[in-house]
Amino acid sequence: MDGIDKTWISGFWRRVGALFIDSLMLGVLGVILGLSSESIFVKLGAWGPIVGFIIALFYFGIGNSAVTGGQTIGKKLLKLKVVNGNNSSIGVGRSIFRYFIFATPFFLNGEQFSNEAMQSVLIYPLSIIIFGGLVSIVYLYVCNRATRQSLHDLAVGTFVVNVGAEQQDVGKVWNIHIAIVVLLFLTSAIGPAFTAQLSQTEPFKEMVVTQLVLLKEANVSYATISTNRTTTNSLKEGTKTTTSVSSQVFLESNKINDAEFARRIVDIVTANYPDSRNKDVILITLTYGYDIGIWSQWSSHTYTFWSKELQGVE
Repeated sequence: MDGIDKTWISGFWRRVGALFIDSLMLGVLGVILGLSSESIFVKLGAWGPIVGFIIALFYFGIGNSAVTGGQTIGKKLLKLKVVNGNNSSIGVGRSIFRYFIFATPFFLNGEQFSNEAMQSVLIYPLSIIIFGGLVSIVYLYVCNRATRQSLHDLAVGTFVVNVGAEQQDVGKVWNIHIAIVVLLFLTSAIGPAFTAQLSQTEPFKEMVVTQLVLLKEANVSYATISTNRTTTNSLKEGTKTTTSVSSQVFLESNKINDAEFARRIVDIVTANYPDSRNKDVILITLTYGYDIGIWSQWSSHTYTFWSKELQGVE
């Protein structure tokens, strides 16, 4: 297919394909880095994804700029490039800013935030960036068929186009798309107000305290705690509901098979979260590994403690 037969604006699936290839390239780099620097990444804990974010920022920032003709490896293989409204490649600074807008919501969505942060005013800008940004990016990718510009393209005035195709008049983004994006951001801004009351309930406060105590334990880099209710149906037992408390504890050294440590964790949970004793089961998951954004590697072991056994009841 030559350039005359092509539309100027790239199609959706080819653009997604290029992103997939670039993600694979970054993943391979992440594996290599992990083999040589695992202990360092484990100690970084929740800060680990920043490593991948910075690497990807420069990879896409330089790759989508005039330095490489607006082509990352994925775009080069699928014959795409990033250009401005004049069909010319953009500068490195503009390209880095473009990727920053695209990647930040995805990066923050995978971050581990403390319960204190989630109860503060910080929850509002986080909600706007994460939920507003994520949904807007996906929505525009899929629905803005006129220009195929997503949020990051609109912010810096870029297009992803087919190499060799002549520039065409693609028109403007429909007003309905702009209105929906604005509505998405407004919704994400007011959303936390409806969940704020949850943080004031007694069970939630106890869960926060429990998390803080767990974080003080040696070898613990991060911990989560949550409740769940599971309903099952069988011909023999009928309908059965099981309530549970789950705590996932991320370790700085590989001691996921340490049953005594798991028992200590369950003791901390029952002591600081009294309502856990009223649940049927407490699940303690010890996890070791790292996540650097472009690659992650985890190993886990889950220990099951039945409340009746913890209370000495047969």
